[in-house]
Amino acid sequence: MAPDPRADDDLELMARFQGGDRHAYETLVRRHLELVIRHARRYVGDDASAEDVAQNVFLRLFRSRERFREAKNFSGWLVTITTRLALNELRTRRRKRWVTRGREDASEREPEWRVAGSGIDPPDEPLLREERIAAVRSALARLPDHQRQAILLQRFEGWDLTRIGETMELSVPAVKSLLHRARRALETMLEPILGEEARRP
Repeated sequence: MAPDPRADDDLELMARFQGGDRHAYETLVRRHLELVIRHARRYVGDDASAEDVAQNVFLRLFRSRERFREAKNFSGWLVTITTRLALNELRTRRRKRWVTRGREDASEREPEWRVAGSGIDPPDEPLLREERIAAVRSALARLPDHQRQAILLQRFEGWDLTRIGETMELSVPAVKSLLHRARRALETMLEPILGEEARRP
């Protein structure tokens, strides 16, 4: 993938913003808002939560402008912040879900179908497209954070190994290893549901 031709312009805009140019900040938001929302959505799963994460990302950018250190690519820096805030959102959800489940009457709960690796399929045959999407999302959510970020950037954003490495502060061989482990883990988790489909490139 070719380098982002706007990368140098992004850093120039950031420098202008640090100097007090609000228009430069607004330009950065317009330019990268779609990327941030799209990346957040792949973690949190819905538009409303993704937009909340994006709002917090750009609020953090605004508040931390004086502490910004020049990054090799600005979009990668934003993706790193987005990943952290999206993961924080997921952890908050899990804590709330744990408390809520503890208060429920177990006899009134609906059955919980573990999407991958359970050996139990939902009652409807065959799996619908939405269920396949849910299976992949569930498997991605179970990956270690670094593996998940690398696979999302490569497969969904189309970033090359160099750009991923710069964003994650890893060497290209380390990124390759990370992606290999992520793919193997996904294949293992999706095998019970998707079978051979999970191995397709």
